[in-house]
Amino acid sequence: MAAILNMFTLTSSAVFARIFLLLTFTVYSSYGGGCTFPAEWTGSWFQSGIPSLIAINSTHIQMKGECSETESYDKFLLYDRSYDCYRCMVIHEKHKYVLQYKETFCSQKDSLSSICDEISGDAPLYSMFRKEPAAVPQPCPFHPAPFTFTYNRGSGDCVYPPSRAESCTDDSRLLLRYMACPDVPGTESNVEELVCLATWKEGSTRYLVGQISQVQRRNSIASDEDTYRCFIYKGLHGDKSTSYIIAQSGDATCNGLSSPTDGSRTMKLTTSDDEHNRCHFPGWIVEHHKWYSLDHTHQYHFTTKNATLKIMNTDGSFEEKRLVCHSILEQKDKKQITLVAHVTRGCESGHICLKFYRREGNVLELQQGSNLWESPQDACAESTQPSFITLITTSLTPMRCPILGRYSIIDSLADRRRRRQQIGDPDSEGTQMSECVAGDYDSASIGCGAAQDTIEFKSSCTSTVYTCYGSWQEGGRGFLVAAPVARSSTHPRTFCFMYTTRPGNDTRGSETISLSAVSVSCDRRAVPGRHGDKAYNLTSNGTCEQSSKYNSVATKLAPAAILLLSLLLATLR
Repeated sequence: MAAILNMFTLTSSAVFARIFLLLTFTVYSSYGGGCTFPAEWTGSWFQSGIPSLIAINSTHIQMKGECSETESYDKFLLYDRSYDCYRCMVIHEKHKYVLQYKETFCSQKDSLSSICDEISGDAPLYSMFRKEPAAVPQPCPFHPAPFTFTYNRGSGDCVYPPSRAESCTDDSRLLLRYMACPDVPGTESNVEELVCLATWKEGSTRYLVGQISQVQRRNSIASDEDTYRCFIYKGLHGDKSTSYIIAQSGDATCNGLSSPTDGSRTMKLTTSDDEHNRCHFPGWIVEHHKWYSLDHTHQYHFTTKNATLKIMNTDGSFEEKRLVCHSILEQKDKKQITLVAHVTRGCESGHICLKFYRREGNVLELQQGSNLWESPQDACAESTQPSFITLITTSLTPMRCPILGRYSIIDSLADRRRRRQQIGDPDSEGTQMSECVAGDYDSASIGCGAAQDTIEFKSSCTSTVYTCYGSWQEGGRGFLVAAPVARSSTHPRTFCFMYTTRPGNDTRGSETISLSAVSVSCDRRAVPGRHGDKAYNLTSNGTCEQSSKYNSVATKLAPAAILLLSLLLATLR
């Protein structure tokens, strides 16, 4: 009997629990909360005419209500607690950053289909653009830039002088340089930057949503109402050129756009017939697609069928320049080339002069103009000679060192620094360890190994070995790219050794060499033996073979000399 009562009690509890849940769901459903929105919609959205952002979560749309019922993935019945009423929203996701919807007025409870049937075909269409999490820009659909373009703001086509659209380093940005046409009222010179956020297609019609900023008025505060714009565009691809017809909305909505030729502002972009379509960097440069500056702070990457060079920082900061070959002015024996390139840095662009020099080994040198010129004809007309930038590959091959021989170091930059420190602090002691750390060497052997591809600097307590990777002569000065065999992570990985030679003034006529090592580039302003990260003045002790023979003979004669000296001293006694 007790078991039966317990069973009845459990059964009654379960029944009451089910009834409670059913009642709770009925009440909850009647007040909304019976469905959810797609998780991708969660965030904050901008809508034109609404002073604050609209927050959406899984069950609520701010100022609209709670999700009560849904149908066909785009129809939603929302309950508005504030006014105890229901509205239908038909929401279409055009892009993950763009929602468009139509809605009814808030009314009494009815079925979803009945309320949604109240939306007419000409009901207003509203657009919402994602603000948080922030939208990530996407590549603009207009390419290949640059373009010339005409535009119309309702008072006629502005054709001459032509306006120009240029790509930025980031493909998601386009720079629009509007020109003023004297014969068209309402036109003015202006520069706008378009950031492309979202594109989608409806039938044969293509849409773009972007943000426009006034480049010349960056310090002014622009609202979302001022920057968001919607576009309809159509591409016309011919054999020799590509054109785009574009219509732009007059406000931060997609309303009023019906075709690429009908909008608050219309434009026609046409690709420029630039010479860089026929210009390419030579094979002896692009045989390695990636080059690095000597100090490894910049990467030079050749792309796009050998016509484009991207220069990027590699030290953690972000800076990118894109250079497109425009025209070749001079080329000599696959060792030297002078060309004009169109350079883009951010949204700043112009023409620049480049001179490449092929050195021995996998080493290039580059002279790059310092100014950007609007006209390509002006780029290489600068009178000043820019500094050299030394470029190396990641696949350097050891090569024979120049100026082979053994040397005594008669003076060094480290030695001069140590002496200055001692003069400034008379109580300091130039200990052996501090000399080792400072690199105060007393001898050097260049190319004296079996492969003749190493340099060794030695003192009584330490030594440093470098591998030679390529050398050349220029203007009475020698250059050598070399890297230390072992180094700490804080020391430079590659050096340019620059040197000059001159006959000695001593009785032996020993050759004297002034040598400097620079870690940034082969800087012509550095005086060998005086400037640089390291600087040495050397005097020759002969060739590697002569020094070896001399040392060998001296070693053999040493016992005999000691015996002779002993006999001489005994005689004198």
